Amino acid sequence: MNPRDPYRESSGVLRNRLGITDPDHLAEFERDLAFFRVVELELSPLGGRFDFDHLRAIHRYILQDIFDWAGELRSVDTHALGIPHARPQFLTDELDRVFCQIATRPPSTTDPHAATDTIASHWSELTLVHPFRDGNSRTQRVFFDQMFRHAGWAVDWAGIDASAAHAARHMSVYGRPDYLADQLRHAVRPAAELADGRLATTLGNRSLLLASEHFRAMREHLKAGSTTPYGRPAQTRGRSIT
Repeated sequence: MNPRDPYRESSGVLRNRLGITDPDHLAEFERDLAFFRVVELELSPLGGRFDFDHLRAIHRYILQDIFDWAGELRSVDTHALGIPHARPQFLTDELDRVFCQIATRPPSTTDPHAATDTIASHWSELTLVHPFRDGNSRTQRVFFDQMFRHAGWAVDWAGIDASAAHAARHMSVYGRPDYLADQLRHAVRPAAELADGRLATTLGNRSLLLASEHFRAMREHLKAGSTTPYGRPAQTRGRSIT
């Protein structure tokens, strides 16, 4: 634990509205409360222009019941799968860069593969920025799900391997957002065919242990110069919220 982390209580858990000091209990309440907020957002998406204010509003909405700092830019270093995220002092510049790309490169409304490639590129870049202290993955999933639907497409999230997708998002550190596109592509449909994408089903379906295994395998896949999409390594036990 970072002793200077202003988001953590003395007990080591993230500062929360519920007064919970046990990390397992907090994880359970966070997962359950966020689940219902994500369901609400899938039924009634927040309006926005796919800019940072839009992303921030989604983060605040999902975590409003749990954290009083929801929507705030983080002020401490974070990392995932051994990959450091943007340092706090560079967050504003990095967010400007990523959202400038999003504004100038909207997803295709006629080609689902091209749309998936574009959104995977934006999502991979935003993953490495990681603007919030917690809840980035679920917030970005809602944000990019809405972007898919705005372009006329929808993702069947129940068909996505959450651990592999989490690993693939971090392959952008090697300049390879195509790993994420390959994880999403098979589940993208015309929006008219998928009224309910079951977005909330992704909560709690990611194993950090398995994501690490996927990430190692993806790096080996990249190193080997394979021309076929990345497959899946043997399953590993372990669960964590996303």
